[in-house]
Amino acid sequence: MLIKKILYLCFCIIAGSATAAGFVAFITLLGVFQKLIEKYKTAKYIRIIETAIISGVTLFNLVYLYELSLPFNNWGMSIFCLSGGIFVGCLAGALAETLNIFPILSRRFKIRKWLPYVLIAAAIGKACGSLVQLLNF
Repeated sequence: MLIKKILYLCFCIIAGSATAAGFVAFITLLGVFQKLIEKYKTAKYIRIIETAIISGVTLFNLVYLYELSLPFNNWGMSIFCLSGGIFVGCLAGALAETLNIFPILSRRFKIRKWLPYVLIAAAIGKACGSLVQLLNF
């Protein structure tokens, strides 16, 4: 039984590390790191940032697989979810910018003057969808 748990733990760490490495490679390819580092002038902390992302993905892979409960109160969970939402927003924005979605959409649908309202509507829709999921599940 102990060997089974040790092997399971090793598998979780290896799978989490592989997932984290792929995730870091994906967001590096999108340029999320470079843009945030340029904006906040934190180039000297790049190793710490990469290590934090890889460690976080690996840790939460273990939390998910072992179904551990995290000791957060409502404020802690709110901060945790807000941080995750900000990161996902940055990632989605970087992906959209990399793929040049907004210029293509604005030309195809002739909505150049309405583009700020489209962006606001997309953000509100995402927020409402996240709230529905959070409150129902």
